[in-house]
Amino acid sequence: MNDAITEVKQALDGQVAAWNNGELEKAMDFYWESPDMLWISRNGTEKGWQEVLEMFQTDFTDRSKMGDYTYEPLHIEQVGPEAVYYVYRWKIDLQGKKLMGGVSSQLWKKVNGRWVITSEHAS
Repeated sequence: MNDAITEVKQALDGQVAAWNNGELEKAMDFYWESPDMLWISRNGTEKGWQEVLEMFQTDFTDRSKMGDYTYEPLHIEQVGPEAVYYVYRWKIDLQGKKLMGGVSSQLWKKVNGRWVITSEHAS
């Protein structure tokens, strides 16, 4: 497996670990901190790192409600010298019950020497 794919897998594991520790801001560090970062959901699109952070802060005001995040890789491929496309099935359990889940596709790019999510479609 090439370095880019290995590094992106490790980055997603880091994001999930931060989430599971209730560290929302640390989990957000894995997204591209840019007004051009794109979030896509069943509600449409949100553009901008700050807007996505505020959406998460509204949805998860109480960190104990963030639950336990797990995922199963479905597809990962390097699509350019500094771009990786990652698709996985995810779920968040809270007190043993499924809170939410679905399939996500993420575009990871190497920006300023580190891998970040520049676009995510979560459904």
